[in-house]
Amino acid sequence: MAQDEPEVEEVVVTGSFIRRSEGFTAASPVTTISNEDLQAEGTVNMGQVVQNMTFNAGSATTNTIQGTSSNTTAFNLRGLGSSATLLLMDGKRTPTSNVNVLLPNIAVQRMEIVTDGAAALYGTDAVAGVVNMVPYKSYDGIKTELYYEQDDGPGSFNEKQISTLFGTEIAGEIDFVGAFAFREADPLRWIDRPDLMKAGLTSSGTSNPGNWSVPQRDEMGNLTGVSANRPDPSCSTTRDDPAQIGANPFGFQALGSCWMDFGDTRDFREQNDIMQVFTNATWDVSSDLTLSGQLMYTRQTADRRTSPSNPGGRTTALPTVRGELPGNPFRAVNASGNELFAEPRRDNAGNIVTDGYGRPLPLRGADNNVVLAQNQFANMNSDPMGGVPFYEDLPITRWRAVGKADTCPVQNAQDGSCARQDELDRRYTRVAFDAQFTVPYLDGWEGQAGYSFSRMLDLNTESQVWNYDAIAQGLTCDVVNDVDACFNPFGVTDPQFATSQAVMDQVGRDPRRRYTDDLQTFDLVFNGTIPLGSFELPGGEIGAAFGLQRREESLERIPDALTIAGEGLLGAQVAPFSRSRSVDAVMAEFLLPLASNWEVNIAARNESFSTGQEDSIVKVGTVYEPTDWLGLRATWGEAFLAPTMNQLEAPRDCGLTLLDDLFSSFNAYVNSCQQGNPNLESETSESWTLGVDLVPTDNLTLTLNYSETDFSNRIVSTTTQDLMRKDFENFKIETGFTPTTANPYPTEDQIRNWVANPASDDRIIRAPNDIGFITEVIQSDSNASAMLVKAYDITADYLIPTNEWGEFGLNLSATMVDSYQFQLDPLDPVIEAVGNHNNDYGAVPAMPEWRANLRATWRMGDHFVAATTRYVDEVNYDANNYSFQQYFPHSNWRDVDTIRAWTQMDWFYTYSGLEIGDGQTGITVGMRNAFDREPQKVGMTSGIVGELQDPLGRVMYARMSYDF
Repeated sequence: MAQDEPEVEEVVVTGSFIRRSEGFTAASPVTTISNEDLQAEGTVNMGQVVQNMTFNAGSATTNTIQGTSSNTTAFNLRGLGSSATLLLMDGKRTPTSNVNVLLPNIAVQRMEIVTDGAAALYGTDAVAGVVNMVPYKSYDGIKTELYYEQDDGPGSFNEKQISTLFGTEIAGEIDFVGAFAFREADPLRWIDRPDLMKAGLTSSGTSNPGNWSVPQRDEMGNLTGVSANRPDPSCSTTRDDPAQIGANPFGFQALGSCWMDFGDTRDFREQNDIMQVFTNATWDVSSDLTLSGQLMYTRQTADRRTSPSNPGGRTTALPTVRGELPGNPFRAVNASGNELFAEPRRDNAGNIVTDGYGRPLPLRGADNNVVLAQNQFANMNSDPMGGVPFYEDLPITRWRAVGKADTCPVQNAQDGSCARQDELDRRYTRVAFDAQFTVPYLDGWEGQAGYSFSRMLDLNTESQVWNYDAIAQGLTCDVVNDVDACFNPFGVTDPQFATSQAVMDQVGRDPRRRYTDDLQTFDLVFNGTIPLGSFELPGGEIGAAFGLQRREESLERIPDALTIAGEGLLGAQVAPFSRSRSVDAVMAEFLLPLASNWEVNIAARNESFSTGQEDSIVKVGTVYEPTDWLGLRATWGEAFLAPTMNQLEAPRDCGLTLLDDLFSSFNAYVNSCQQGNPNLESETSESWTLGVDLVPTDNLTLTLNYSETDFSNRIVSTTTQDLMRKDFENFKIETGFTPTTANPYPTEDQIRNWVANPASDDRIIRAPNDIGFITEVIQSDSNASAMLVKAYDITADYLIPTNEWGEFGLNLSATMVDSYQFQLDPLDPVIEAVGNHNNDYGAVPAMPEWRANLRATWRMGDHFVAATTRYVDEVNYDANNYSFQQYFPHSNWRDVDTIRAWTQMDWFYTYSGLEIGDGQTGITVGMRNAFDREPQKVGMTSGIVGELQDPLGRVMYARMSYDF
């Protein structure tokens, strides 16, 4: 009797909608990462897994105030921006690109990554590629994992996770799979890595105690109309070690200013808790119909520490600080520094009026200026013609609302650092239903209808929202009858003048916002072979897939109550904001088997947005396999990326950013506000790839891919430094100014004239009474003129089986970026990003020429050992070194022009043969960064380049799994 041939399973792999035999070669380069591969990364942090991928750039898991975050990590294929990579969850779109809030790691069966443009199949966002996280949909048994990791040395960081995957078959027809994970990570503070922290800019010249514009007087004590910048008198002339909690509460004086240390208020990695639940049920109703449903929920919470308060905002609009305000330390003096005295203020009975502390108040004239005594240099206690002491009126400029020396709001840390403590609270919900069915009347055709609903809910407490009205009321308090209602903006050296807790708690409320992103998707796809009678191509029948998709996107932005009321110190008044739009798409794909070893794939898609964007695009791919050991692949395609509703219409949202003012010596953090740009256009691109697959022996596989992507109207986030650089270039063109060593900056009058010039950028807002001080910068996304990216990907797998010593293996994955050229404006020069840090440009991340991972493995029976060497090439360091830090006491600053190449060794050992009860236990121990490589110290904030290097150092970890 003839043996039945094994049934060939047909599958759909990311990058095509046509069902193919398992193991087929796709025209597009597809990288598949299995659950075992994820475990071999030695981390439960999906963000770290993403950062380790060689074809990914610009992703990080470290907070540096340089655009990197420990709570949000997204794929950034080729460094083209997270928005250019489409993230799918089981083939469906998600409203978030944050990989930390999707599936529990234990439930990820595999990740499929397409590293060329796939917009002709999937639509907008699939410009650089597609990442599809595929969960387990069938599992028999229960698997539980415990994971723990801790850094070596000080032991200041640890992370732990418990996760469970379980599955069973119900009534012989329904496959049910569920997974649960809870991960908890302790913070890694900047001060836990003091050598790194003290190498970087962790002090600010916009401080509390602040720097004040003090009115100047002549020899007789009369106001001259000129002011001079002076540090708060409480500001210390010495600096203690800034790596201590509550370090230098009164700041320290350097370079003519008062500086505030904020390194004790920040974390490289924030305290983080993530709880994830996933369930899937699949019901084989009949041979012609299969139904499935999924439910997923994630909640991510984190304690975020920041500076006691951020600088900038509406500080220059605050009332002038009166000399009578308790705590004002700027004693009025003449040009020689002699103290001045004023006529006393008297009531109707002729008695001297005193404040709530019994101090006599000065008399003010009709012009609101203090009236000098007849003998303005004598106290009335010693000279009847003398007067009472008085203090200067001061406008607020270079100042923060809260520091370490004054009363801390109850929401801030009470440990001496007065760090602002905000809660991150993100909740991701997803439900999905699918029906796979046999298409009636079309022999061999199958259909899939799907619906999914996803919601990303952000309930964060709003960081750095301060009550403008409460501060203004505190500055204009009744100093005679209600000194307890006063707000002291100065360094508090006398406790009686400290702001009361009640007032400070009104200033620093705990506002919460509600941001919601919803996405509903309806899909209908049919695939099969086109019936052409007896005709077929030499390689077989023509395969085809046709699809329809309807997406409904909506977002709602409900700011905190202070922002809605326009009472926030930082940022503008913002009303609740909601928008929605729909997207209709139609897609067709054809597979043409021109020969038994040669096929061509053609896909086309039209996508239309209710907000006005529309595009039709095509992609063509081909695979030719002349022998069983050689395969040749190529693709060419168009793509587009439509601006999001946020990019088009979002209201102003403010935060903190570091700015180097090219017009003056100002280098500090400023209030940076992002808002929508309704003039954005869709970005478009053309991309093509060439690939070679070699299997010279049964144990060796080699793959080489070349990709090239050419962008037009690339949507990029314009940084504050981008705006500054462009504004300064326009200024030089308009005025003919040329910086020199002797005169590196224009005069104050030149800056004032430029600010009044319509050609200047009015998004850069300067203090009117201190033109060298920038209070706020308004940003929005923009269309870059052009971008061209060329890259090579290399992979190799080599297995060496032996009879006695198990199986040895080598795996190499490497990416070489040949060129990354960009031009932000048609008038700008074309810039090469490869080999550079690119700190001043929001368009591209740091771009090493080479990134590579080499893994060596040994497997024998129940034993498995793996060692991975990770390499990141050097880049030119082009950020500001902030060389003035070398003059600060306790500074660890050094001059840097190159970020040296990074090499890191990871290893682990697994034993999986331990049987306990009816189950099997696996135990893994390992190290990341086994040789304790330390990040290179740089002058940037936090002291490291977080997107390239990790401050954790050597990390030891252990995993125990029990499968039964």
